[in-house]
Amino acid sequence: MKPYITLVRPINFIITALSILASCLLAGGTQEQLLIMIFASLSGALIGAGGMVINDILDIEIDRINKPERPLPSGAVERYDALMFYAILTGFGLIMSAYTTRAAFIIAFIAVPTIVLYSKVLKGTPLLGNITVGALTGLAFIYGGAAVQNIRQALMPALFAFLINVGREIVKDMEDVEGDSKNHALTLPVKYGMKNAGIVATTFLIFVIASTFIPFAGGIYGMKYFITVNLGVNLVLVYVIISLWKDQSVKNLNLISTILKWDMLVGLLAIYLG
Repeated sequence: MKPYITLVRPINFIITALSILASCLLAGGTQEQLLIMIFASLSGALIGAGGMVINDILDIEIDRINKPERPLPSGAVERYDALMFYAILTGFGLIMSAYTTRAAFIIAFIAVPTIVLYSKVLKGTPLLGNITVGALTGLAFIYGGAAVQNIRQALMPALFAFLINVGREIVKDMEDVEGDSKNHALTLPVKYGMKNAGIVATTFLIFVIASTFIPFAGGIYGMKYFITVNLGVNLVLVYVIISLWKDQSVKNLNLISTILKWDMLVGLLAIYLG
């Protein structure tokens, strides 16, 4: 089972589930809605895990260069078996989503083909692919709000998630530039160079920092949010931006990508405290 667990990226699975659960709580989910919140969290994580699998299936040639140790390029999992695994994950995710709310199910139903479209077509499109992933990540928070019938309260976390994940996806493209270029995937760094990709990634991360002040200035979130988001999120983002321009080695870009992944959870904590 280990190669299959590796395929779904268990840390990403947990982060997705926790993010959707947090979104449900931030949107005012009650104890009476606990079962719906659990279904929403697990269904979103399963659909996201399916997305990871289909992405690996379609990226197998690129991963032979960038990540040869992954289950598919290494031969630990056959392509057909991975396709069946994708179908099982996505199928169970949609079934569980059907037990939440109609709005949440519609969001999940739309997300599934969008993930495939991204993996098949949009991933190799400069910036549009990155924006699609950011939008899907933000949509996970909208999904959590829809599950407890309060989308409005999920909009601010969705905005943060969108901005930080677009920046992170560009950093990941910079990390994978060698394999992408050899397989003719026209990502931002492949088509326009590492410097320009770094500028765009930095711009989105600066937008994240700027956007964190909006809910505090508007009186939506309080002082606990302001302190946590500045010490736990914005200072980290400043470090990330500096590190991005000092060292664009594959190792450091991978580290930056990981930091940004966890920093999003700190941002959720800040919103919760606020």
